[in-house]
Amino acid sequence: MTPSSRTGLGAALPFAAALLLMLSVGASGYEIGHTSAAYTDPDRGDRSVPTEIFYPSDTPGDDVPIAAPPPGGFPVVAFGHGFLIPWDDYEYVWEGLVPEGYVVALPRTEQGLLPSHAEFGRDLAFVVRRLRIEGDDPGSLLFGALSDAGAVAGHSMGGGAALLGAAGDATVTAVANLAAAETNPSAIAAASGITAPALLFSGGVDCVTPPPDHQIPMYDALASDCRTRITIDGASHCQFAEYNFVCSLGEGACDDPTITREEQHGLTISLLEPWLGYALGDDLWAWLDFQSLLETTSGIAYEQDCTPTSVDEPVTGLEPGDGNIALAPCSPNPFTRSTRVSFSLREAGRISVRIYTPDGRLVKSLAERAYAPGPHVVLWDGRDRTGRRAASGVYLCRVESSGERELGSLVLIR
Repeated sequence: MTPSSRTGLGAALPFAAALLLMLSVGASGYEIGHTSAAYTDPDRGDRSVPTEIFYPSDTPGDDVPIAAPPPGGFPVVAFGHGFLIPWDDYEYVWEGLVPEGYVVALPRTEQGLLPSHAEFGRDLAFVVRRLRIEGDDPGSLLFGALSDAGAVAGHSMGGGAALLGAAGDATVTAVANLAAAETNPSAIAAASGITAPALLFSGGVDCVTPPPDHQIPMYDALASDCRTRITIDGASHCQFAEYNFVCSLGEGACDDPTITREEQHGLTISLLEPWLGYALGDDLWAWLDFQSLLETTSGIAYEQDCTPTSVDEPVTGLEPGDGNIALAPCSPNPFTRSTRVSFSLREAGRISVRIYTPDGRLVKSLAERAYAPGPHVVLWDGRDRTGRRAASGVYLCRVESSGERELGSLVLIR
């Protein structure tokens, strides 16, 4: 009997069952607190910047206490609405990011027929700076809970304004936008002054802000040393927000989207959140999550010019026994965001790496290709074959080649 046969399903289940006990105390994400603020910017003649703020809390509701922050505090994302699109048409943004530990702030300025793109960009950058002050104010609801990292982001007009705001404020840590529109003054020109990490989303059937005229020249102009542009196949311009009559009129001549609004929202958040984890938290696990998603998520295309400051390495010193495969324990385990599957091969071979439930149902295939001899690492981002988040629970990882298999257990905690 080979060592690999002794690590089969039956041997793994007792360990898996024991780890189930840990699920009862596992974190499941933050609740969403909300407050409204009436900020004024003294540098612009006490300009009024009313802002809606959504933040991590232990209980949902208005003006509830903010949750105990992680080391370093909660990062801030200031998000700008599109032209004539209400700020609250982006509920999926804060519902997707706040439970993961972000504060999302939405200025309610420039909502009329003649918006100032420049002022809106300044509003977004101002809100990031103002929330840093709130984090240092003992009288603030946000006192002691915020990090120094902050991103400006937005959709359509708000996405272009985010570039304007970032170009004028070196304290902005990152920029992200959804189907960003060219603005006046030019967001494309402003992009050349941005060195912060940047993520741009494009819609595959967007004829309101067609990528060749908007996001592609923005991406090309960026001076960032870490930039990524993602195109979501079949995604429309307006589906980056909730349904809006004015926006829908603007895309009346566009091709119909081939994915639903909910699918477009889900793909956007699933890619945006780990990118923010790296851009705002310097979390290399989040970077690896993001890179893994770029490679494995169906229905997207991307371009990237980005080199992280360091990379994760496979486990060394792992030697196969009688067979060809040696499998290390998954790490981290238990995990909440991602875990790595490390294995080593004596000889080159075609390897499959798959995640299963304890009763044998396939959750996701992580790899199915030829590998050279030596150590390797494959990531699981905790999502299933459809891109949805897998539920908390025990899972099995199987590494297999030519009839030989190694099996490990792991626990996902939400």
